[in-house]
Amino acid sequence: MSMKVLHIINNLGSGGAEKLLEGLIPLINKMDNIEADILLLTDKKNVFFDSLVNNGVKVETIKFKRMYDFRNIFEIKNHIVNGGYDIVHSHTFPTQMWVALSRLIITNSKVKFVTTEHSTHNRRRGKFYFKPLDKLIYSQYDLIVSITKTTRDNLLNWINPKQKKIDKHIIIKNGVDIQKIKEALPYKKGELIEGICENTKLVCMVGRFSDAKDQPTLIRSVSRLPEDIHLVLVGEGPLKKENEELAEELDLSDRVHFLGFRKDIPRILKTVDIVVLSSYWEGLSLSSIEGMASGKPFLASNVIGLEEVVGNVGLLFNQGDFDSLAHLIKELFDDPSLYASIVNRCILKANEYSIEDVTANIINNYNLLIRQQ
Repeated sequence: MSMKVLHIINNLGSGGAEKLLEGLIPLINKMDNIEADILLLTDKKNVFFDSLVNNGVKVETIKFKRMYDFRNIFEIKNHIVNGGYDIVHSHTFPTQMWVALSRLIITNSKVKFVTTEHSTHNRRRGKFYFKPLDKLIYSQYDLIVSITKTTRDNLLNWINPKQKKIDKHIIIKNGVDIQKIKEALPYKKGELIEGICENTKLVCMVGRFSDAKDQPTLIRSVSRLPEDIHLVLVGEGPLKKENEELAEELDLSDRVHFLGFRKDIPRILKTVDIVVLSSYWEGLSLSSIEGMASGKPFLASNVIGLEEVVGNVGLLFNQGDFDSLAHLIKELFDDPSLYASIVNRCILKANEYSIEDVTANIINNYNLLIRQQ
């Protein structure tokens, strides 16, 4: 029996959900008797578009090309019905909302609806008047995938605090192409950052410049470190300029390097010496998995979404505590045995998060849904 699946997401920007689809959808399409397409709300900032299309994935954009256009409900409905899809799988808000509302106007359909919750927190949960809307949205899905137990628990505490019925809530951890990272070849440091030598020590963070990530803590930590330690920041986002200004204010412009969006993350991770993620919150960060798989020690803020992944393998610091972070970075550079120990533990942990396992798990749950028809 063949199966058609439609994944719908805001866009193919540089976030974790989008990066997951870049690895997941081509693998799904390699399976027998299953075909997965992607539908986008907007054609802006679609940095993974070319990669997916080059891998033979059908990617379309709703004609209005605006994330918050209510007419998206009707366009999504038309794509689902006309495309003959068996499974519709949504990611991120507002896509989750438009897909849920589109189901209300689809009649006589056996289509199954799935959504993935990618974060432990969002700003809607700080405003009580969004709760009825979120309850309606999630009630329309046959299966709700959370990427960690904490992600699932936080969602249930928001929409269903009594947790009377949670059978449609499952956990499927995120994954990355571990082998691709292991096989990546490092740059010479001078190739990555013009003007530095091989003896320069590089600390790196990969992440969007947004409220959740808190690059300023990492930038401030550099001001507490010896001058031969430089910081490499990879990513784009609305707060990038603020971070550039902070580096300039702290007289760190020559030691903090902003590389923008890059498609060579594995090679960059293999080039640097330490990988850090200083977030306020996370779901299950693909950047953290990639960092642990890179063969470099991984440091992370002790917050929900990172503690359960990094704890007992990498090093944790209190969120926002740049002095503590600076101390840990210096300790790693000064203690080769600690450095090697953290590397070994991180590699073993990263092996638990392969994209192949994620793909198999998701397809298995699709099949279970289809059998329920």
